[in-house]
Amino acid sequence: MSTLLWAGCALKERVPEELDRRIQLVKRYVDAVAEHNKDSNLAVVFHDAPPKGVNALASLLDILGAVAANEWKIDTIFSPYEMFASEFSQATAHELPALEVPVQMPPSAFHTPPECLQLVPSPADQAVHRYILLDLITDTVVQLDTNRKDCAKYILQIHGLCNEDVCSVMTTAQHPDDADPETSLVFEYLLAEVVVSTLLQLPNSASREMYYTALAIELRKAEPQIMANVFETVVDNILARLKSVDVECINRLSNWLAVYISNFNFQWDWTKWEGVAEEPENSPKRCFVQETLLKLIRLSYLDRIRSLLPESYAPLIPAKTPSHNFKFTMQAMDERTREVSVAMGKCLKNKGTAEQAMEILQENYSQWSDIDEDTRQSLAREMLVEHVLLLGSKTFSHMLNAIEKQLPALQRFNDSPDAKLQIAKVTEDFWLRHSQFFVITIDKLINYRVIDPAAVLKMLFDPSHVGSWCKFHYWEILRNTVNKLNLRVVQLRGRLDAAYEAANAMTEEPDGNEQQQQQPAESVEQIEAMLEQMVQEQKDVVVSAARHFAQLLSSANGTADEMDRAWLLGRFKEFMRTYRALIIENASTLENVVFTAEASEDVRLVFNSIRTLCA
Repeated sequence: MSTLLWAGCALKERVPEELDRRIQLVKRYVDAVAEHNKDSNLAVVFHDAPPKGVNALASLLDILGAVAANEWKIDTIFSPYEMFASEFSQATAHELPALEVPVQMPPSAFHTPPECLQLVPSPADQAVHRYILLDLITDTVVQLDTNRKDCAKYILQIHGLCNEDVCSVMTTAQHPDDADPETSLVFEYLLAEVVVSTLLQLPNSASREMYYTALAIELRKAEPQIMANVFETVVDNILARLKSVDVECINRLSNWLAVYISNFNFQWDWTKWEGVAEEPENSPKRCFVQETLLKLIRLSYLDRIRSLLPESYAPLIPAKTPSHNFKFTMQAMDERTREVSVAMGKCLKNKGTAEQAMEILQENYSQWSDIDEDTRQSLAREMLVEHVLLLGSKTFSHMLNAIEKQLPALQRFNDSPDAKLQIAKVTEDFWLRHSQFFVITIDKLINYRVIDPAAVLKMLFDPSHVGSWCKFHYWEILRNTVNKLNLRVVQLRGRLDAAYEAANAMTEEPDGNEQQQQQPAESVEQIEAMLEQMVQEQKDVVVSAARHFAQLLSSANGTADEMDRAWLLGRFKEFMRTYRALIIENASTLENVVFTAEASEDVRLVFNSIRTLCA
């Protein structure tokens, strides 16, 4: 369709009937796609947008109609080849190879142009110029995603390709503040729209999220004052519609904005958001601002960020520097618990071994005759985990060293699903006031097999979190957990391919002895067994996560209020979108076990939308 914009004029002169026939085919295809996706909103950023605002093909069809009404003439960009028309007409014509279009392809395999969000008002009579400029900028951003500096350099020059009066350029204007995007196309606003639109693209952005942050930083460095105001305007416009923005996109924009602000001395017009602290705790705008501030504190430190903010922001940031929440303080223990805690603390601080720590726990808790064995094990497990986390609470390096040193003791206490769940919950309580350390510690405990993904899921979807589904770090843990499993499957498949190659090479060399020939085959069998186990664990985690989501969303007690449910439903859509390949792979199991008639209608609609998206 985008090709017809440029070829339409020549086709109109040479084969007008064929052009009209193709246009009708395109219209029927666009209508069919719209009908196919009418009940699916999984790839929609703004849920309050008009239908053509979320259907890129329908919008492009309108552009085609406007160009066709103008006799297929496009005067957006300069056409230097027209000066050499006479020379080209006398040149030798070459036969082009036939283009074979595959017919046996599912609809999802065809390229659909991404939606370029309308983040800034623009004049309706400039729709064709706007589309072509956005298309040029988007192509450049996508093609140069390996070099943000070159990308920023070249997209800032794209306006030089335009004919006069197509767009206004603030960087060359005498009075840049007078530029009004409602009356004319403003080039800098188009740049910002492309950067943010590609960042928020669903079901996934074309490049890594950090690329769009780095590109925005380079654009602002090139034009400090102008691009700072432009990006601030775009963010403000999105926040004005934040209630209708997809939850995953809110998360992406928060990450983007925090890193962007941190690169410019944390300067931002904070006075615009002063009233946000008065909104409900789980309102989209308050959560967005609060999570952005927490990320800024990670990138700097609390006192510096506090000094930049108006006093009304106090409820949105921690009162004290984020730290641990160690349970066994002197004031919170009885006498015999204090004896165990003091002994454990001295042992670990003096670099005691895992065996010595186990001896202390066994020696002390074995004397508690008023409790049963399961309770003794639970108390000992909690004591060990709390002190290991305290030992590693200074830095990430300290945490890794503490876990590695006490790993044998930790593994002694993780012999059941309930034990692993307790370790995960103790970790959450310990880092209650420091979400960053909580996320990283859970990730490392999974790496060392102290806990497993099943325990993490039970901890994340615990009923105690009802009313807090708006917190971003829960879902960061969920993504990390599933991504880690996916990476292990990919690595094992790579090892299996290498083992197959080694085995084949060995069979082609009959001179080797029998033991050498048997070794690769045994290695292949071992890797196959590991891969089979890992794939099963991957399936179990996906099914379990989907079940937790469905149960909470289908239950009256799964969410605290309507807004809390909106956050959880948004995270459910994000999970299903992100891991749609695994969802489709296990669709029959999910349909029979999770998305049954007992699940709520909107939950089943999300599942059906994933099938439509991947059809």
